[in-house]
Amino acid sequence: MHAPSTPLTLRRHLRESGLTLIELMLAMLIGLFLLLGTLTVFTQSRANFRVSDSIARLQENARFALDMMEPDLRLARFWGRNATPGAIPGPTDPGFPAGVVITCDTVDNSGARIPPTTYTAWALNMLQDVWAVDETSGYGHNRLGIPCAANSAAQPDSDALVVRHAAGQTNIPAIGRVQVHVDHLTGQIFNNGIAPTGFDPLAQTHNVMVNVYYVDQGSDLDPNVPSLRVKTLVNGGVHQDQELIAGVENLQVQFGVDTDDPNDGVVDRYVDADHAIINPTNAGTIPTAKIRAIRLWMLMRADSQENNFQDRATYTSPDPVINTCAPAPGCNYPNNIRRLAVSKTIFLRNNRSVLLSTLP
Repeated sequence: MHAPSTPLTLRRHLRESGLTLIELMLAMLIGLFLLLGTLTVFTQSRANFRVSDSIARLQENARFALDMMEPDLRLARFWGRNATPGAIPGPTDPGFPAGVVITCDTVDNSGARIPPTTYTAWALNMLQDVWAVDETSGYGHNRLGIPCAANSAAQPDSDALVVRHAAGQTNIPAIGRVQVHVDHLTGQIFNNGIAPTGFDPLAQTHNVMVNVYYVDQGSDLDPNVPSLRVKTLVNGGVHQDQELIAGVENLQVQFGVDTDDPNDGVVDRYVDADHAIINPTNAGTIPTAKIRAIRLWMLMRADSQENNFQDRATYTSPDPVINTCAPAPGCNYPNNIRRLAVSKTIFLRNNRSVLLSTLP
């Protein structure tokens, strides 16, 4: 016969009886809601981090590209102690060494240019410190284009920029390196490693710098990612094509021109490279106009697409309007990739008293 239950034993029995099925289901349901909320917050935080990281990379790449080009542009028209490029004989002038030859490391189309010219004459155009190819003329235009072919294919609607000058630091004469020996009166191009004689004792030797910046449809690591590339003059007189950075999708160049006569040193307007006022072959040119600044505009893009993202923006550059398109063959601006447009104006340090250069 069992002993009668007391209030104490009843309380102990209730404590040891556990959860009911309904209580267990309610607890599991609450736990699932909490887990779902945690996963949602984690997913959103991860997506926000990826977007922020992508934007940060775009900004970093843009700063890198501009920082690479700016010092080069600021040295435009610098030829050592000589401030008059016309006093340095070029390839078409008497007395220019026959052994100085510059070649491309890609296809050389200089033979098709009108008027006919050699690539060496184009590369060492001493009077043309800065020059650009506008997309309306075309990268491969037989007169206004770049003689050396692009690495794979030039990006449509994008400009190319040419900068010529002497290296900022003096250099020791080196065999095979195209160099210039200058004093305050004149200069001489050479590449035989022997500095020309008959110059002032304070004459200096500098490496000749000729850089061509352009946007290629591919990069060294991914043929589907456009890149900013530069053709730079290296040892052996070769214009070598090198990648600066991937992810640059478009480059636009405008010249800040001082149109006053006499010039007051102030930029009056910004124009494209093929504008009539700076093209001596067109009506309406202003012979006394001077380039004071270069305005660069670049469209950066991420190196990969984002899920559930579409870029529907219309990018208004200084020249063309760029619209994105659905990814497909022939689409150079796919709309499933994040982008960033940046611009910078660079004032030319050595162009305070130079007339606009004539076209080749």
